Amino acid sequence: MFFHGVINGLVDQKILQILKDGKIKSAAKRNNINNRGFNEMDYISVCEYLGEDIYKDNPNNAFHKYILNNFCFIISDIDVEMPIFIKDGATMNRFELIKLRNNNPDKRYSDIIDERQVKDEISLSKVIAIGIPYHPTMVDGYIKLSSFTFMTPKVYQEFVHKIESYAQGLGITIVDSSNPHFVETISNKKIKQ
Repeated sequence: MFFHGVINGLVDQKILQILKDGKIKSAAKRNNINNRGFNEMDYISVCEYLGEDIYKDNPNNAFHKYILNNFCFIISDIDVEMPIFIKDGATMNRFELIKLRNNNPDKRYSDIIDERQVKDEISLSKVIAIGIPYHPTMVDGYIKLSSFTFMTPKVYQEFVHKIESYAQGLGITIVDSSNPHFVETISNKKIKQ
């Protein structure tokens, strides 16, 4: 089981686009030429939950940064690339990273311990659930989804209802990603995989 979080930029538009397209796409497939992460242009970052024992020693993890308390897609039955973990990758300058990649073109890298990567796209047929933060962060009376996406509680509820309707139409389960135990809920086979 893997997770893909949507937290940057115009979160609401990104989620709706994924649902309309029927797939999660890499930056290249979305014609986004500004992607500068370890997943680069042709890969999608996903997270594999490793457990709190691992995370207590690795605070730079995707699960706590991008999945828990955020909109996310829970995915089953996909092939992933296992990147080489670079613990100090965040301190490397851009030229060091480019040199590392150029010298090892057949390898994938990440500075996030639980990141995995998927080439090109992930079909929604592989999505077993959508995580919705039902207890989102409030800032000055607005719900903050990213530094670019703020919504009034009323607009947020309308957005959540729209996502729930899409999911129901696609036969996808909804889980509360603001519940710290939602992974156990899925793992306990309460969700059909």
